[in-house]
Amino acid sequence: MLKIILCDDDRFILQLGAEKINELIKSQEYDAKVVCLASGSNELFSYIKNTPSQYLIFLDLDFGSGKLNGIDVAKALHRTESDCKIVFTTNHYEMAMAVLKSGVEPFGFLEKSSDIARLSEGYRKYIVMLLNQARLEVADHRETVILNLGMDEDISVLLDDIVYIETEKNVSHGITYHTLNGSVITIIGTLEAEHKKLGDGFIRVHRSYLVNKTHILRMKEGFLKLSNQQEIPCSFRVRREVKKWMN
Repeated sequence: MLKIILCDDDRFILQLGAEKINELIKSQEYDAKVVCLASGSNELFSYIKNTPSQYLIFLDLDFGSGKLNGIDVAKALHRTESDCKIVFTTNHYEMAMAVLKSGVEPFGFLEKSSDIARLSEGYRKYIVMLLNQARLEVADHRETVILNLGMDEDISVLLDDIVYIETEKNVSHGITYHTLNGSVITIIGTLEAEHKKLGDGFIRVHRSYLVNKTHILRMKEGFLKLSNQQEIPCSFRVRREVKKWMN
């Protein structure tokens, strides 16, 4: 979940920002939550110190005379090694240039606009950017398998997306991968060799079928119902093992 903090000395801006972001989260079903409304740097530092995590922070640039400005706050946050993405909110455009010169490296800038639709779109843009970035990072850490299609052509497939593999009746020594999105990929090989490559997350349920365990929904009358709604036979000798894993 994306955790969002708003920090501004203007209570109206804080409440308005929280209201608009919560409306976006609800209407777009974003995996996000506003976790803190801080009216100054002390409240912000205190919250992050007590609940260290990853945050998207919409941070005011100007807290008034005699107080830390947004640049100072951002530098202090970076010194604590907190994992924060900071979007500076301001009407003082000359300060935006000061941010860039400071080396703080903001995630972005957001104008404190009286145009509510424009303000909401600004919040939405940065929330979506960070959610997409998080999805890509997760995808980068998911295991893949390389399938050789012949003629020096390879394709990478996520292990999680493979539902089952079956021997291909119409292709000599062919086996076919069936994926969650409906793709069908036929290569030359054997189920034995693929099983060794794919690992313990897969089980040989029949002489002609190798199945991803996580995609088994249920067993009924010797057939397995898979997450793509396909039904395939399960040999009597492995039914006990399959039931044990499902339980």
